[in-house]
Amino acid sequence: MILPRQLTLLTLAFALLLGITGCEGCSNEPAAQPAWRVTGERAPYALTFPAEWIAEPPQSINPHAEVAASLDDALFLMVIPQKLPTFPTPDVHQLQRLGMETLDRSVDNLIIDRQSPIRLGGVEGLSVIARGELHGDPVRYINAYLVHQGYGYQIIAFASDEHSEALIAQVDLILASWENISPPAADTPPGSTP
Repeated sequence: MILPRQLTLLTLAFALLLGITGCEGCSNEPAAQPAWRVTGERAPYALTFPAEWIAEPPQSINPHAEVAASLDDALFLMVIPQKLPTFPTPDVHQLQRLGMETLDRSVDNLIIDRQSPIRLGGVEGLSVIARGELHGDPVRYINAYLVHQGYGYQIIAFASDEHSEALIAQVDLILASWENISPPAADTPPGSTP
């Protein structure tokens, strides 16, 4: 005859045994979605977005963007690549100056908080952290600029002021995935190997 105290101990032991051995497919966590990678069509680059980010129609954010994505309708990032003129070839400082002039025309009370070098795929570029107002709402910007192999890149991320810490963390993660891909040789026919 099993006493109530022994029954309780037996039940507890059985529950512990199940907990230790576990069961396959009994996880309460949803399966992790894979990150997704984008390869440029207008320029030789690639970057990877965490799975939670959603691809957006680029022109819905900027008519010159090739790639655009958002996270929870709160954080936004776009890539604007362009083939640079061959003479005179602009450097990254000129690209940054032109990009910031454009941003200054689009945003009220633009203030640059910090400018610093950044490495994107092993190549030195520039980053700018700025803030301003868009339609009266405070907005934070993280812009990165890169000139490489005859192309200029503007990577522009933004969010409302209240999401600035999340913006910094997410943009750092995405920019760390940046790859500069070798462009195809001009004399190599499509589909052949050099």
